[in-house]
Amino acid sequence: MKTALRVGACLVAWLVCGSTAAFATTMELYGFGPRATAMGNTSEAISDDYFAVYANPANLALADHIHFGFGTDMVWNRFTIDREKGQSNYPSRLPADNYLAHIGISTPLGGWIKNRAALAVAIHLPMGGPTRLDALDYRTPQVTMYDTLGDRLALVFGLGVRPLEWLTIGASAQLLTTLQGSADVDMSILDHRVTRKQMDVELLTKIFPIFGVTVTPNPDLRFSLVYRAKSEVRYGIPLAAQVEDVGLLHFAIAGVGLFLPDTFAFAASYKHGSLLGTAGVAYALWSECPPLAPTVQLSLDDRALVQKGGTPDQILYLNNKPMPLGARDILIPRAGLEWQASEALVLRGGVQYRPTPLPRADGVATYLDAPATTMTLGAGIRLADPLAVVKKPLQIDVALGWTVLSQRSVEKLDPSDPVGGTSLHGSNLHLTLAIHHDF
Repeated sequence: MKTALRVGACLVAWLVCGSTAAFATTMELYGFGPRATAMGNTSEAISDDYFAVYANPANLALADHIHFGFGTDMVWNRFTIDREKGQSNYPSRLPADNYLAHIGISTPLGGWIKNRAALAVAIHLPMGGPTRLDALDYRTPQVTMYDTLGDRLALVFGLGVRPLEWLTIGASAQLLTTLQGSADVDMSILDHRVTRKQMDVELLTKIFPIFGVTVTPNPDLRFSLVYRAKSEVRYGIPLAAQVEDVGLLHFAIAGVGLFLPDTFAFAASYKHGSLLGTAGVAYALWSECPPLAPTVQLSLDDRALVQKGGTPDQILYLNNKPMPLGARDILIPRAGLEWQASEALVLRGGVQYRPTPLPRADGVATYLDAPATTMTLGAGIRLADPLAVVKKPLQIDVALGWTVLSQRSVEKLDPSDPVGGTSLHGSNLHLTLAIHHDF
């Protein structure tokens, strides 16, 4: 009996205040691919290769060639959390550096379709391991938007169609995996052993859609609208333990991790000679974000102690109440510029401003974020092929982004709060590289 209570108490102490610290990934914050990153994440109007499978699947139908490539993303975080009361019992959690890789291919469909449709698939994966969910106490100071950045295995495939010369439409699907399971255990407290154990776990694949539309009034002008549906990774694991001579111990944990909100993005591009300008805005519905702390239930009844036909009583019952995050919807403006310096060299630059969706961390929870300005530079290089081995040259694209957080200082409403006031500031560097080729 005492053993069961100790087990339950330990589980509750670790999990009731836990949270899945996982928000955006590099694709949401900076764009998918070096060109998107270098031009301030305005790729909805300009991507027309396999990068478009995430940026805007409608643009897949604008390309008339097979495109294959692979690359890498590297993020170096240098954020700082200054604290009024030192580390106390809740040491700060700073985001780790991230290293990711991607590979993709897009191809138009010929035959009777006559290149009016195209398919693409891309995989974006962390090189340090697969999708990861963390559980942190909600009082722990943490840079929520950037923690576990990119630690998500994403498989995206899509189709673009051009029904009219000036109109293309497309749809993509992101595949994510959710975890559901259950466990049944019988144990004897007197004998200090488990007499039966059974566990069932299911990894369920869910599809989250992306829809895009591009209007091309003339070859130099594009308008694009993209909707990316809310995506999330859910988990739920109930445990039922039949405690001999006592009753039924029930423990369950469930929650949402790796949440991304419904997002509407509009972008336009205009080409004039060797210059290409882009501008856009994204509207992200972060107010939909559920509580980060998981739901935990723990109960123990005395059904083995009551007489036949009697009603068991609850010896122990705990049920945490998730804390609402209180996030708000945000509007993210973006702009980019591309200059075709020569046949072999393209130079790019861009800027993006992201307001923070998180409220001031002046309550019990210490989820930290601040407005972020991202400035980017990039280049595309076409390699010479003096031996004429291939019909089209190999291309290397590279982009570097510098994101700076505005300093955000917060005092706790409760002077006795163990964490005390905090101040978040700092920056990160995002380097992305891709090698790709048209066939």
